[in-house]
Amino acid sequence: MTTLAAPQDERPQDSVRITHAGLLRRRTQQTPDALALLDPPNRHSLIPSAPRRLSFGEADTAVEALAAYFVHLGLMPGDCVAVQLPNLIESPLTLLGAWRAGLTVAAIPMLWRGTEIARVCDMLEPVGLIGASAYAGERPAELLRDVAATRLSVRFVMGFGPDLPDGVSSLDDAVLDGPSPGFIPRANTGPSLVTFTARAGAALVPLFRHEDDLLLQGALSVMALSLDRHDVLLNAFPLTGPVGISAGLAPWLIGGTALVQHDPFDYNVLVRQILTNGATATALPGTVLDRFTADGIFADPQCKLRHVGRVWAAPKLAEHAGAAAPDDRGAFDLYPLGDLACLVERAREGADRGTLPLGTFEIVDGGDVTTFLDTELTNGSESVAKDISIRGPLVPRGRASGAAARDADGFIKTGLHGEARNGRLFVSGDPELVYHGGFTIAASELDGLYQAFPEFLDAASFVLPDPVVGHRIFVAVVPAPSVPVSLDGLHRFLTERSVAPYKFPDKLLVVQEIPRGDDGAILRAEILREV
Repeated sequence: MTTLAAPQDERPQDSVRITHAGLLRRRTQQTPDALALLDPPNRHSLIPSAPRRLSFGEADTAVEALAAYFVHLGLMPGDCVAVQLPNLIESPLTLLGAWRAGLTVAAIPMLWRGTEIARVCDMLEPVGLIGASAYAGERPAELLRDVAATRLSVRFVMGFGPDLPDGVSSLDDAVLDGPSPGFIPRANTGPSLVTFTARAGAALVPLFRHEDDLLLQGALSVMALSLDRHDVLLNAFPLTGPVGISAGLAPWLIGGTALVQHDPFDYNVLVRQILTNGATATALPGTVLDRFTADGIFADPQCKLRHVGRVWAAPKLAEHAGAAAPDDRGAFDLYPLGDLACLVERAREGADRGTLPLGTFEIVDGGDVTTFLDTELTNGSESVAKDISIRGPLVPRGRASGAAARDADGFIKTGLHGEARNGRLFVSGDPELVYHGGFTIAASELDGLYQAFPEFLDAASFVLPDPVVGHRIFVAVVPAPSVPVSLDGLHRFLTERSVAPYKFPDKLLVVQEIPRGDDGAILRAEILREV
């Protein structure tokens, strides 16, 4: 059992139910001119506009205007809109605007292309798609419009930025027009946010996050780190998964802090933001923190960080332990738990960092105990790592019959394996899952993509560990007779099929056959042995 004490100061207390809209409006009423949102200084290199900063009053007005526009279009409470936006201030504004209008947001990563976006549309049938006119040389809104043309559920395509393509309405204009007088926020009894992960054999698994789940995630971060409205959060993770939510959006709403957005990862820009924006709390990958330590960033007099979190991602957490931030920086650990939720835990002296607590995780606050989740080992044998499952009010819902369904006791499998030692969980990944650059990918999905290449008779993905991206992706192939093998040709094929680029293999290995078991399952360990 893990317990952390947190002070009462600046903690939101309400006699009525706390909501996204209520939290933002309260901070607007208390300190309308306080800094709420700040863009990265390299915004102009990502989308064609200058960096922006908004006070709480300005942010609330923009959110109200977006909500009113969604209602004006005729969108109804419970309708789904799919949002693909970079990690700029438009991202939290759009989420909050949609939630104030009673909508459900499906959060789409920027690296997704037509193949993945079309799957989301087929699965959730959104009525609207929202994107940016341009991003790092790409035209996301144009891609969304093309996907919408083939999906009957999509009635509206909206976007931010200049030179939007025909058929895409401007949300910048909606913000400039301002909110409608007398607009009343609408409730949504369904999920507020849908994020996505993968499980063995399931390429796209939706996770349904309700308003209470999101706010409790923020409460965990605020309580565990004792954040207050004077803090400045630097968030370097997109709001498409649990890390960006728990390290940025949710504690910003709960704590009333300022939120500095960083579009991941430009090292020099990140350093500049830390040293010039007054950031007091951030969570980053271990490789970035180790480089900060080596470059003396924490020792710089301009560095105001008092909470430094190490984000521990699969496949094997404890093996990636490196240099920790200085003790006086309030080191903490953040665990994405298989994309389900984030566990935020202060680093403890002598503890095994990179391991999970076993059993109940709770925080003691002024004598009150809040339980956030339980961890448990299920299945497996004495000689094989078991499944790590979690349950609790922090955990989102999966579909009742899907790969993230709850069992009879309310537990959901995280897709991680582990074993218990000294009351902690030592974690390893599922061999049928690929962990690459913050994404979880089903190995079977990669197999199918590569096997579809007409110049291969057979193909199978396999991975090797990489300290930066987690896994490097490779492909073993059986080429067609008399056909030259070309990795570039495979990449062109995947590009033409509009597949996300992080699913492209780094290298190609020619084999005589793909080893398979009696059940037809690919024996990836055999491929590795051949390598």
